[in-house]
Amino acid sequence: MTTQEMNNLTQHILDEVRSMRSAGQKEYAHNKDNVFANFDRVGNLLEVDRKKVLMTYMLKHIDGIAAYVKGHKSQREDVTGRITDCMVYLMLLWGMIEEEDGIVSRKKDDSSVFDVLTTFPDENIGVSVGGGRSTLNGLQANGDMQKVRKAGSGIEKSQEVGTT
Repeated sequence: MTTQEMNNLTQHILDEVRSMRSAGQKEYAHNKDNVFANFDRVGNLLEVDRKKVLMTYMLKHIDGIAAYVKGHKSQREDVTGRITDCMVYLMLLWGMIEEEDGIVSRKKDDSSVFDVLTTFPDENIGVSVGGGRSTLNGLQANGDMQKVRKAGSGIEKSQEVGTT
C-alpha cells in the first residue's frame, strides 16, 4: 500500500468512526447532553465505574478481533466493524478521562498523564523505559513480578486483579 492509499484509507476509517459514534450516541445514550449515559446507567446498576463497563463492551470486540487474527474469518460481525467499535470505545474512554480531569477542551500541551521520569530526583533508582524496570536492589522484573516480590523488592502485592 502506498502512503497516499494509506492516507485515503485513514480518512475513510475516521469517517466511519465518526459515523459509528454518532449512531451509537442515538442508539445507546438516549441523552444528547451525556454521551456516557448508557455507561453511567449500567455502571450504577452493577455498582462499578463506567470505565469498567466501557472496557467490558470493548473486550467483546477485542475477543472477536483476536479470533479473526487467529483465522476465524466467518463471524456474525465484520472485523472492520469490530475495529471501528473499538476505536469509538477508545475515544469515549479518552472523553471520560478528560471529563474526570476537568479538561473539556484539551490543548496540545495538556496531559492527563504526567511523565513520571521527570518527577524523580536525580538518583540511581534503576528505572528503564525500554527494557522493563529494575528495582532498588538490582533485580530485573523481566515480566515475572512474582519472583521480584518473593526476592523482597519492596513491591507490595496488589489486591486488585487486572491489566496495567
